[in-house]
Formats: sequence, C-alpha cells, structure tokens
Amino acid sequence: MKTVGQILQTARNAQKLDLKDVSRITRIRARFLDAVEADDYTQLPSGAVARGFIRNYSEFLELKPESILAIFRRDFGENEQGQIIPRGMVKPVSEVSFWTPRTTIIAAIALIFTLFGAYLIFQYRVLTGPPSLRLVMPIDRQETTEATVEVVGITSPEATVSVNGQLVALEKGGRFFLRLPLTPGDNIISIMATSKSGKTASLMRTVVKK
Repeated sequence: MKTVGQILQTARNAQKLDLKDVSRITRIRARFLDAVEADDYTQLPSGAVARGFIRNYSEFLELKPESILAIFRRDFGENEQGQIIPRGMVKPVSEVSFWTPRTTIIAAIALIFTLFGAYLIFQYRVLTGPPSLRLVMPIDRQETTEATVEVVGITSPEATVSVNGQLVALEKGGRFFLRLPLTPGDNIISIMATSKSGKTASLMRTVVKK
C-alpha cells in the first residue's frame, strides 16, 4: 500500500510540477512539502499543521483530500505530546494501565491463597486417600536360583506395610525391605500399604525359583 507521501509525489510528477512551483502557489514552504512527500512528519510543527498541509496539497493536485487524510490516519497518529509517529507506536491517551501497585498486591494475595488452597487439598487427599506404594524389587516374573528374594519398596511414611501378611518396619522416607524365602516354582508376593484413614494400596509380584 502506498503512503500519503508516495501518492502525492506520484501525482505531482505525473503533472510535471516542481516543488518550488507547488510551494509558490499553495504558499507551503518547499521543505515542508518535501517532508510530507518523504512521510517525515517530524519536520512539521504539529499534527494539525500536517493535516492542513496534506489537505491543501491534495486539493492542489486535484486528489480527494478526505481519502488522502484517511490513508494518513491509517499510517500515523499522535502521541501524548502531539507528535506524529507511526500508528503502531501510538499509545491512546485514554488508555489506562490495568497493572498498578494495587492490582499487583491483589494478584500476589490471590496467588498465595491459591497455593495455600492447593496445599490443603493435597494434604486432604494424602490423609484420606490410599497411600502411595512403589515396589523397586523384585520385578514381576523374575527368575532366580537363589533360596531367598529381597523385597524393596517405598510407601507413604505414615502408612503401615505388610508383605504376605507380615508387618514390615519402615525406614526414613517410607522405604522398606525384607528378604523372603522361596520355594521351587511360582512364588506370589503380596504387598499392602494401609494409611491412617484405613485406605489401602496393594501390589503383587511373582518370582519364579528354578
């Protein structure tokens, strides 16, 4: 899309007019006309003056002033100081920043309450839900020629654990381990963890003794 300056310059050249001639007839200084054609509005005193020059220049070249000014408004605007700058850099005077010290405090408080609420929900689920239970050893269908197998796992520190009905003491962090005797063939190992609320979690492994 052509800018105002390009349109005016093209129209002037088509009519084979010199800037000095245009300046003499329109009574607009040649340097201002040159600035308008270059879309360099920093050379003009104000936005009102720029629009006046564009209107007079357009009328002189027999162009529709309102159409040319519409293109000008499309590409340029005024900042709070009244300076003409590209439209993308214009910040409306009426624009009110939402992010203020007050909204920052409100957002921080809301975040704290959200995190605290999430923590309470997490704790509630921990207390009322089944305990976590993960078995490190042995893997399912593990084959061995040993007479015993080591059972190693991790559960919630507050839970109680039994392996094949035998209570197992928990170490720090909820780790537990014990060694079970094996008989030839398939050996079923049943692990159950029980929370303080009575909820349970269980796992089963089969160890094959050859």
